[in-house]
Amino acid sequence: MASGNTLLQFAAQAYEAPASNYAQIGTRNAHTMLAFDTTTQETVFFTGVMPRHYGGGGVTVYLHWMAASGIVTGTIGWDVAFERMSDGSTDLNSDSFATAQTVTAATVPGTSGVAAVTNVAISNGANMDGVVAGDSFRLRVRRDVANDTAAGDAQLLAIEIKET
Repeated sequence: MASGNTLLQFAAQAYEAPASNYAQIGTRNAHTMLAFDTTTQETVFFTGVMPRHYGGGGVTVYLHWMAASGIVTGTIGWDVAFERMSDGSTDLNSDSFATAQTVTAATVPGTSGVAAVTNVAISNGANMDGVVAGDSFRLRVRRDVANDTAAGDAQLLAIEIKET
């Protein structure tokens, strides 16, 4: 059982872009990051295989991010959603993500360049689109521009998925 253990990690470089409204890849002091706009909801995907040691419980998704250079006030929020790809019936010609889970908007660190980590707990079953051990899946990440107040880009550095 993997309860409490890290299941997967994704660096910004592992992203997949949709056809439109995607975050821009860039660097900040040689740290690769994905820059999400402050007004347009931009999206990226990460594809993984749920490890065989996954015990079938809920997960917590941790987002490691910082605000754009010079942005030291406001909040940044995100949402994430799972899409199971290994159930033998999912048509990958169209999206079939579970309901997005909202990462509560967090206050931007008061110093430019300081990273923050925010998270959301996601219960197993429908909220994870039925992903089980050994399944391939996509994780969709979007900036929740309707519910945050920072006046600049949010820069995603990495993601950790941990079994709860």
